[in-house]
Amino acid sequence: MNNNYIKIYGYHANIHALANINRNTTEIYLTKNAMVKITSYSTIDLSKFKVNIVDTKTLNKLLPNGQVHQGIISFCKPKQILPLKESNIASTNRIVFLDNITDPRNIGAIIRTCSAYGINKVMTTQKFDLLDEGLIAKSASGGLEYVDIIIAKNLANCYEELKNNNFWLIGFDSDANNIIDEINFNKRDKVVAIFGDEGRGIRNLTKKYCDQIYKINAPGKIKSLNVSVAMGIILDKIAIK
Repeated sequence: MNNNYIKIYGYHANIHALANINRNTTEIYLTKNAMVKITSYSTIDLSKFKVNIVDTKTLNKLLPNGQVHQGIISFCKPKQILPLKESNIASTNRIVFLDNITDPRNIGAIIRTCSAYGINKVMTTQKFDLLDEGLIAKSASGGLEYVDIIIAKNLANCYEELKNNNFWLIGFDSDANNIIDEINFNKRDKVVAIFGDEGRGIRNLTKKYCDQIYKINAPGKIKSLNVSVAMGIILDKIAIK
C-alpha cells in the first residue's frame, strides 16, 4: 500500500469510517472474529470493500509500536482538510479551536467529545497531514468521521475572519481571572472555544483576540487538567443541547 493512504485501526474507529461515504476505503484486513462482530452488530456491508481475512500476527505486523487494532485495520485516503474560506463556518454556532495542540491522543479525545456534543467543526493551527491520523482516529473512537477539520494557516487572519462572522472568541486558561461557572450563552450566540497546549496554554496573540478568558474552578489541589478532560467540562457548559 502506498504512502497516500492511512491506516485506521480499532473496532469503533472502523465502524464509523466504513459507514462514512466520504471516506475512501480501499482495503480491509481483519480477523474472522472481527468480521463476525461487524456483520452481526452493524449494518456495514463488507462486500463493498476489498476484504482480507488474516490472523492476529499479520495485523500486528501492519501496525508499529504495538498499537491495539482489535482485529481490524483499514487502508483509507486521508481525511479532507478544509481551509477556512471553504469551511462554511456561517452554518454553525459552535467551533472548537486548538491553539498549538500537537498530541494525537489528545486531539482524538477532543474530537470524540466534540462529536458527542454535536460540534462538527474543529479548527487547528497544526498541519493535520503531518500528524498521525490513524492514532487520532483510534482515540476519537469514530468521532473523526463527524467533524470538519479546518486549518488556520495564519492565526491573526483566522481570528479576524471569525470575528467578521460574528463569533465570540472565548479562551480557556488555568490562570484566567474568570471562572467557567460565570459563563452564560444561548443557542443563538456564535462561540469559538479556544484551547491551548497543556504546557504553554493559549498563545499571547490568541489572548489578545479573545473576548473573554475563563478557567475551571477546580476545588482540589491540582488546578490544571488534561486538555481533553477540561474541554469536556467546558463543552457541557456551552454546547447547544
